[in-house]
Amino acid sequence: MTAEKVAAFHESWINMSLAAWRANLQFLLSGPAWSAVWLRGGPRLRNTKVQHAALEIVASGLAPIHRRAVRNAKRLRK
Repeated sequence: MTAEKVAAFHESWINMSLAAWRANLQFLLSGPAWSAVWLRGGPRLRNTKVQHAALEIVASGLAPIHRRAVRNAKRLRK
């Protein structure tokens, strides 16, 4: 059971780092459009894009842990 938790932790960190990498790459490749939003888009639009990226990173990190918890609950219910 401990090995399963460690594996879920590692998978979670890998997923979060990949999601952060993808978000940074997306911001970088959006080029002038992203910088225009960042500089002139106002705080509401800027915060929305950054918050969406942050939520995607957190969700990708929680997915492996949630998946294993649900699987364990089903297994222990039997």
